[in-house]
Amino acid sequence: MTIKAPAIEAQILETFILLTLNHQSLIATKANRIVRAAQGRPVLEFGSRRAQGADGAVKGARAAYIGGCAGTACTLTDELYQVPASGTMPHNAVLLVDTYNTLKSGVPNAIRVFKEMLVPQGITNFAIRLDSGDISYLSKQARKMLDEAGLTNCKIVASNALDEHLIRDLLMQGAKVDVFGVGERMITSKSAPVF
Repeated sequence: MTIKAPAIEAQILETFILLTLNHQSLIATKANRIVRAAQGRPVLEFGSRRAQGADGAVKGARAAYIGGCAGTACTLTDELYQVPASGTMPHNAVLLVDTYNTLKSGVPNAIRVFKEMLVPQGITNFAIRLDSGDISYLSKQARKMLDEAGLTNCKIVASNALDEHLIRDLLMQGAKVDVFGVGERMITSKSAPVF
């Protein structure tokens, strides 16, 4: 790209163009590395709460989508740019199960809710979300519990400071994760925050 203008005008344009292209290229590049590490499993952008400002959240979520993410938890990005909104939101049947005791309380209660409330209504698109602890171990145990309860269609979403390296490690350990929610390490490109 070449800008021809009087110096002061060119410098103003240059700064804005570099700011816009660099930030969004940075996030799209980081998102693509994470998506490739997920080996075909969907990756959702979960970084709005950690982005540098509202514009960084919205444009970063759009850039993550361009980089290969399946969607975002940022509903404003959905409204403005038609990036599919998804995640743990009131209109989705995704239950966070690790608040107290994942395997003794969270997963059993989620199974109960799914079987007693959702399945009788014909709702079969639901998931649990693991956001703390040993995600590899917990995902394997949760998958076993869900399958034994006849909920083989229930997805397992993992989040919590994930990046391409942790996702690769989880998959190498045989984690039973269907979807990854990636937040601050993507939206800030923590490993390389300057493009």
